[in-house]
Amino acid sequence: MLKILKNIVLQDRLTKIRNVNIDGVHFKAGLVEIGRLIGYEFASHMDIREVTVKTPLGIANGIKINDTENVVLVAVLRAAIPMVEGIMSVFSKAQYGMVGAWREKEPPFKAEVGYLKIPDINDKIVIIADPMLATGNTMNTIIEEMKKRGNPSRLAIFNVISTEEGVEKVLENHSEVEIYTCSIENELKEGYIIPGLGDAGDIAFGKPID
Repeated sequence: MLKILKNIVLQDRLTKIRNVNIDGVHFKAGLVEIGRLIGYEFASHMDIREVTVKTPLGIANGIKINDTENVVLVAVLRAAIPMVEGIMSVFSKAQYGMVGAWREKEPPFKAEVGYLKIPDINDKIVIIADPMLATGNTMNTIIEEMKKRGNPSRLAIFNVISTEEGVEKVLENHSEVEIYTCSIENELKEGYIIPGLGDAGDIAFGKPID
């Protein structure tokens, strides 16, 4: 399932973080807010139940989102860390995992997972956050490694920008996955999305020394 998010506030924040002159502080803040807004959208597709709550002046009808305590958030290092901060403001009871993955710089852009630290994901709602879904190779590799460790009840990917190629490749291999993204852009140059928003990890945290 692919859901392209057209929320006007979210699109405004996306426009701001694309600016070539943005600094790391404001870029990270934008990713935090985008993560929170995508989290709101995902929450609207979760099961709810009707409840009552006692107010200072009486009894009110309300709702409660089910299974918020069964959410596991997984950040793809390092770019997704600010996104997960925003998502956790929606799912404050979520558990947290991290994955480090590397993709070759030349076609066919093979990917390898070098680090994976996640809690139990069996029967959990698992959300993998990564700002970019480009070729889909890295995400497929991550999902394959995670499935060796458990069987989630739902598996969702939160991206800022995706490509049709990446989306199709993920869904072809993992048809149950739900992909939430803010934009679909189909030009790839050396494995990077054009116009995209640049290397999110480098902008947020500084370019590492090779």
